[in-house]
Amino acid sequence: MSDDASSPGLFAERLEYLFQTRNPEGEKKLTYQRVADAINQAAGEQVISQAYVHQLRRGVKTNPTYKHIQALARYFGVPEQFFFDAPDTTETDAVRALAIKADGLSDDTLRAITTMIEQARSLEGLPAHPTEPRNV
Repeated sequence: MSDDASSPGLFAERLEYLFQTRNPEGEKKLTYQRVADAINQAAGEQVISQAYVHQLRRGVKTNPTYKHIQALARYFGVPEQFFFDAPDTTETDAVRALAIKADGLSDDTLRAITTMIEQARSLEGLPAHPTEPRNV
């Protein structure tokens, strides 16, 4: 994350990272409108617009309200502090290492691994998708 004047800022960089690495809606293309609609629907009120999500992601707007931060964090399944704290690269490094090991595996093998992960999540009482509520 860059500190130079052309940098969009930490918040924008973190939001960009979430857009690139997390898609709570699965196979659907993640768009500003989908994000805003899902947040507003979950809140039962108008919390954020697609234009504002775009402005935050691009660094045009740099001072979101707590309500916006909270809504975006919930949507992407991260703690609110994610947007501000120094990065903990442990999880990222583990994911990167796993992806490197999976490189070159066939589609059938990758599907089998995905099935095993889903079964392990179920055995651990975790939701099928990390952003869903935990099974208790």
